[in-house]
Amino acid sequence: MKTKELDLDNIDPDFIISSFKTNGKPSVPVPASTEAIQAEVSRQPVEKVETNKPETDTGMRKRKNNQENYESLFIKETNLTARLGKSVYIRKEYHERILKIIQVIGENEVSLFSYLDNVLTHHFQTFQNDITEIYKQKNKGLF
Repeated sequence: MKTKELDLDNIDPDFIISSFKTNGKPSVPVPASTEAIQAEVSRQPVEKVETNKPETDTGMRKRKNNQENYESLFIKETNLTARLGKSVYIRKEYHERILKIIQVIGENEVSLFSYLDNVLTHHFQTFQNDITEIYKQKNKGLF
């Protein structure tokens, strides 16, 4: 079996070091093609949902509150370290989407681990009763 050779001359140590920093923008710019992102967004189909309700000021305030609520729930660092957790695999498109969220909304100050931890914490808090009920229904016990 042929082994793959690794070319160590093409590794950028500054980029690797900056990718682990969470207290600010990376010192080396992350190569992101704006045109590629815009092309990807324009290729995705847009579903239009018609509603009979007219836009009101309360609707605008509710959206604003939802944005603030979203940021306070999910865009914050946790006090755990990622090395204490477990590795999991997620879909590539979800990984890319989450990275965009934490880079733009979180301004590169929130780690992927923290974002996922916050989302799962909210999920378990929201659906705790449903999960417990379904678990009890399916887990009959041994005796």
